[in-house]
Amino acid sequence: MSESLATSPAQVALAESERLLTRRALEIGLQVEGKPNYAGSIFAGGSDTPSARIERSDLPNHVRGLQIGRYPVLLTLLPEAPDEEGMSDIVRRVRNQCVVARSYLSPSATVDLHAILVGPRGSEGVDRWRALALIAERDERVARKLVWLRPAHAGADEQSFDDFVKRSFLARPWITDAIFSMAPLDNVSRATPYADIPRDTAGEWIQAASEPGIDTDQLVDDLVASWQRRSGQ
Repeated sequence: MSESLATSPAQVALAESERLLTRRALEIGLQVEGKPNYAGSIFAGGSDTPSARIERSDLPNHVRGLQIGRYPVLLTLLPEAPDEEGMSDIVRRVRNQCVVARSYLSPSATVDLHAILVGPRGSEGVDRWRALALIAERDERVARKLVWLRPAHAGADEQSFDDFVKRSFLARPWITDAIFSMAPLDNVSRATPYADIPRDTAGEWIQAASEPGIDTDQLVDDLVASWQRRSGQ
């Protein structure tokens, strides 16, 4: 690879995105391994013949393959311009790349395959880009697709990426420094008058919720019925 290619804006964007992805994965205890075969053009077990590969012109121009914990991941770039035709073309190419990657996975692992598409600098907060990102993410054929739209300034990348991963397989909402106190179900019966929950209604709610094996739909109906016949109504 030539030095100019290695330091092209696209390669720099891809490398920085991989760094952020790796950092987040390691923070939550997931191992990261490069998987060049996922990002190749030849199917598993095939040779460099037309029947065993996909033409490079039908694959993303810039893509990297990773294994993050149990998740196979393809990392690639969106086009520079917010153009619907360009977006459709890159989504098509990403689907093709996912087909290649899937050939290296066991049947049970294919459901965990993700493609992360990185938007150009300054795409975050742009309505046109948000609309196109939704189009890409709604296409769940072959693999799940997630779009990270990058902010205008590189200094905001880490916070932007942290916000992005909150809706990805890297999210860990149960890991928190927040302190929670126990809230026994009986506390419902101690509700203040300001909550407008009569004591007899609270008692009925507790009784309904404590029924073993109750159907959830039936529980909702019982709670609503109890509220409708609450004291003074």
